[in-house]
Amino acid sequence: MLIAHWTFDVDTVEGRRVADATGAGPAAELDESARIVPGRHGEALSLSGHDRAVIPATPQLVLSQVFGFSLAFFVQVTEPPTGEWRSLVYKPVAENDARALGLWLYPDAMRLRVQLFTVKGPDYVDSHTRLSPGEWTHVAFIVNTQGMSLYLNGTLDVTVPLEHPVVTPAGPIYLGSEPTKPGFGGLMDDFRVYASALNEEAVRALSD
Repeated sequence: MLIAHWTFDVDTVEGRRVADATGAGPAAELDESARIVPGRHGEALSLSGHDRAVIPATPQLVLSQVFGFSLAFFVQVTEPPTGEWRSLVYKPVAENDARALGLWLYPDAMRLRVQLFTVKGPDYVDSHTRLSPGEWTHVAFIVNTQGMSLYLNGTLDVTVPLEHPVVTPAGPIYLGSEPTKPGFGGLMDDFRVYASALNEEAVRALSD
Protein backbone atom coordinates (compact mmCIF):
# COMPACT_ATOMS: atom_id res chain seq x y z
CA MET A 1 0.00 0.00 0.00
CA LEU A 2 1.48 3.33 -1.12
CA ILE A 3 1.33 5.81 1.78
CA ALA A 4 3.46 8.69 0.46
CA HIS A 5 5.04 9.74 -2.84
CA TRP A 6 7.21 12.75 -3.62
CA THR A 7 7.65 13.24 -7.39
CA PHE A 8 9.55 16.56 -7.04
CA ASP A 9 7.72 17.76 -10.14
CA VAL A 10 7.36 21.52 -10.28
CA ASP A 11 3.58 21.43 -9.82
CA THR A 12 4.11 19.91 -6.35
CA VAL A 13 6.60 22.60 -5.26
CA GLU A 14 5.67 25.78 -3.41
CA GLY A 15 8.60 27.81 -2.17
CA ARG A 16 10.87 25.43 -0.22
CA ARG A 17 8.16 22.78 0.29
CA VAL A 18 7.41 19.77 -1.90
CA ALA A 19 3.95 18.26 -1.51
CA ASP A 20 3.25 14.55 -1.27
CA ALA A 21 1.65 13.67 -4.62
CA THR A 22 -0.87 11.35 -2.90
CA GLY A 23 -2.17 14.33 -0.92
CA ALA A 24 -2.06 12.40 2.36
CA GLY A 25 1.49 12.82 3.65
CA PRO A 26 3.52 15.80 4.87
CA ALA A 27 5.43 18.12 2.59
CA ALA A 28 9.19 17.62 2.21
CA GLU A 29 11.06 20.71 3.35
CA LEU A 30 14.10 21.73 1.27
CA ASP A 31 17.07 23.36 2.95
CA GLU A 32 18.36 26.62 1.50
CA SER A 33 20.63 25.04 -1.14
CA ALA A 34 18.66 21.97 -2.30
CA ARG A 35 17.09 22.61 -5.70
CA ILE A 36 14.43 21.29 -8.05
CA VAL A 37 15.87 20.76 -11.56
CA PRO A 38 14.97 18.89 -14.77
CA GLY A 39 15.08 15.14 -14.10
CA ARG A 40 14.17 11.81 -15.67
CA HIS A 41 10.56 12.71 -16.46
CA GLY A 42 9.60 16.16 -15.26
CA GLU A 43 11.71 17.41 -12.37
CA ALA A 44 13.99 15.92 -9.66
CA LEU A 45 15.60 16.85 -6.35
CA SER A 46 19.17 18.10 -6.76
CA LEU A 47 21.62 17.74 -3.84
CA SER A 48 25.28 18.79 -3.73
CA GLY A 49 26.58 16.82 -0.75
CA HIS A 50 25.59 18.97 2.21
CA ASP A 51 22.03 19.64 1.11
CA ARG A 52 18.95 17.81 2.29
CA ALA A 53 15.21 17.57 2.12
CA VAL A 54 13.46 16.65 5.38
CA ILE A 55 10.11 14.88 5.55
CA PRO A 56 8.64 15.49 9.02
CA ALA A 57 7.74 12.55 11.26
CA THR A 58 4.03 11.70 11.20
CA PRO A 59 2.04 8.67 12.43
CA GLN A 60 1.41 7.79 8.79
CA LEU A 61 5.15 7.32 8.18
CA VAL A 62 5.84 5.00 11.13
CA LEU A 63 7.24 1.87 9.43
CA SER A 64 6.31 -1.48 10.94
CA GLN A 65 8.23 -4.71 10.32
CA VAL A 66 5.12 -6.68 11.34
CA PHE A 67 3.14 -5.39 8.34
CA GLY A 68 6.20 -4.91 6.15
CA PHE A 69 7.40 -1.72 4.52
CA SER A 70 9.23 -0.59 1.38
CA LEU A 71 11.18 2.44 0.20
CA ALA A 72 11.67 2.98 -3.53
CA PHE A 73 13.29 5.79 -5.52
CA PHE A 74 15.50 6.69 -8.46
CA VAL A 75 18.96 8.15 -7.82
CA GLN A 76 21.67 9.54 -10.07
CA VAL A 77 25.00 9.95 -8.27
CA THR A 78 27.16 12.47 -10.11
CA GLU A 79 30.34 12.36 -8.01
CA PRO A 80 32.88 9.53 -7.51
CA PRO A 81 33.71 8.13 -4.03
CA THR A 82 34.92 10.86 -1.68
CA GLY A 83 36.50 8.82 1.13
CA GLU A 84 33.47 9.45 3.37
CA TRP A 85 30.20 7.62 3.94
CA ARG A 86 27.54 9.59 2.05
CA SER A 87 23.90 9.39 3.00
CA LEU A 88 21.06 8.89 0.54
CA VAL A 89 18.19 8.24 2.97
CA TYR A 90 18.14 8.36 6.77
CA LYS A 91 15.17 7.78 9.09
CA PRO A 92 15.92 7.63 12.82
CA VAL A 93 13.88 5.74 15.38
CA ALA A 94 12.92 9.13 16.82
CA GLU A 95 14.02 12.75 16.58
CA ASN A 96 17.73 13.06 17.53
CA ASP A 97 18.05 9.27 18.04
CA ALA A 98 21.21 7.63 16.64
CA ARG A 99 19.36 4.37 15.90
CA ALA A 100 18.02 4.45 12.37
CA LEU A 101 17.20 3.03 9.01
CA GLY A 102 19.83 4.33 6.60
CA LEU A 103 21.14 3.98 3.06
CA TRP A 104 24.71 5.12 2.38
CA LEU A 105 27.33 5.04 -0.35
CA TYR A 106 30.63 3.38 0.56
CA PRO A 107 33.59 5.75 1.14
CA ASP A 108 35.73 4.02 -1.50
CA ALA A 109 33.25 2.35 -3.87
CA MET A 110 29.98 3.00 -5.65
CA ARG A 111 28.21 0.37 -3.54
CA LEU A 112 25.30 0.81 -1.16
CA ARG A 113 25.08 -0.14 2.50
CA VAL A 114 21.63 -0.37 4.08
CA GLN A 115 21.16 -0.50 7.87
CA LEU A 116 18.25 -1.39 10.08
CA PHE A 117 18.42 -1.12 13.86
CA THR A 118 17.13 -4.18 15.71
CA VAL A 119 16.61 -4.81 19.42
CA LYS A 120 20.12 -6.36 19.44
CA GLY A 121 21.80 -3.56 17.50
CA PRO A 122 22.35 -2.65 13.83
CA ASP A 123 22.03 -5.15 10.97
CA TYR A 124 23.58 -4.35 7.59
CA VAL A 125 23.24 -5.45 4.01
CA ASP A 126 25.72 -4.37 1.30
CA SER A 127 24.98 -4.26 -2.41
CA HIS A 128 26.88 -6.47 -4.81
CA THR A 129 26.10 -4.20 -7.74
CA ARG A 130 27.98 -0.93 -8.12
CA LEU A 131 26.21 2.24 -9.16
CA SER A 132 27.50 4.02 -12.26
CA PRO A 133 28.18 7.75 -11.78
CA GLY A 134 25.89 9.87 -13.93
CA GLU A 135 23.41 7.06 -14.60
CA TRP A 136 19.96 6.65 -13.09
CA THR A 137 19.50 3.66 -10.76
CA HIS A 138 16.24 2.47 -9.26
CA VAL A 139 16.64 1.45 -5.60
CA ALA A 140 14.05 -0.52 -3.63
CA PHE A 141 14.52 -1.62 -0.02
CA ILE A 142 12.00 -4.16 1.27
CA VAL A 143 11.51 -5.28 4.89
CA ASN A 144 9.21 -7.95 6.34
CA THR A 145 9.24 -10.36 9.27
CA GLN A 146 11.60 -12.71 7.43
CA GLY A 147 14.33 -10.25 6.47
CA MET A 148 15.41 -7.34 4.31
CA SER A 149 16.04 -7.22 0.57
CA LEU A 150 17.72 -4.70 -1.71
CA TYR A 151 16.71 -4.43 -5.38
CA LEU A 152 18.63 -2.41 -7.96
CA ASN A 153 17.02 -1.62 -11.31
CA GLY A 154 14.24 -4.10 -10.63
CA THR A 155 16.52 -7.04 -9.91
CA LEU A 156 17.12 -8.60 -6.48
CA ASP A 157 20.69 -7.71 -5.53
CA VAL A 158 20.90 -9.15 -2.00
CA THR A 159 18.63 -10.43 0.74
CA VAL A 160 19.43 -11.37 4.34
CA PRO A 161 17.33 -12.76 7.22
CA LEU A 162 16.61 -10.71 10.32
CA GLU A 163 17.14 -12.69 13.51
CA HIS A 164 15.83 -9.98 15.82
CA PRO A 165 12.86 -7.58 15.65
CA VAL A 166 13.46 -4.19 14.05
CA VAL A 167 13.17 -1.10 16.23
CA THR A 168 10.46 0.87 14.42
CA PRO A 169 11.90 3.90 12.58
CA ALA A 170 9.35 6.58 13.39
CA GLY A 171 11.45 9.76 13.04
CA PRO A 172 11.69 12.19 10.12
CA ILE A 173 13.09 11.13 6.75
CA TYR A 174 16.26 12.86 5.58
CA LEU A 175 16.98 12.79 1.84
CA GLY A 176 20.63 13.64 1.27
CA SER A 177 22.75 14.73 4.22
CA GLU A 178 21.75 13.49 7.66
CA PRO A 179 22.40 15.38 10.93
CA THR A 180 25.95 14.03 11.40
CA LYS A 181 27.09 12.88 7.92
CA PRO A 182 27.34 14.41 4.47
CA GLY A 183 25.02 13.33 1.71
CA PHE A 184 25.59 12.31 -1.86
CA GLY A 185 25.94 14.68 -4.80
CA GLY A 186 23.40 14.12 -7.54
CA LEU A 187 19.69 13.78 -8.22
CA MET A 188 16.83 11.90 -6.58
CA ASP A 189 13.40 11.31 -8.08
CA ASP A 190 10.10 9.51 -7.46
CA PHE A 191 10.59 8.77 -3.75
CA ARG A 192 7.89 6.36 -2.52
CA VAL A 193 7.02 4.87 0.88
CA TYR A 194 4.86 1.75 1.21
CA ALA A 195 3.28 0.26 4.32
CA SER A 196 3.75 -3.21 2.85
CA ALA A 197 6.55 -5.39 1.52
CA LEU A 198 6.56 -5.11 -2.27
CA ASN A 199 7.06 -8.30 -4.28
CA GLU A 200 9.53 -8.63 -7.13
CA GLU A 201 6.91 -8.01 -9.80
CA ALA A 202 5.89 -4.71 -8.18
CA VAL A 203 9.52 -3.60 -7.84
CA ARG A 204 10.19 -4.42 -11.48
CA ALA A 205 7.17 -2.39 -12.55
CA LEU A 206 8.40 0.64 -10.58
CA SER A 207 11.89 0.41 -12.06
CA ASP A 208 10.44 0.30 -15.58
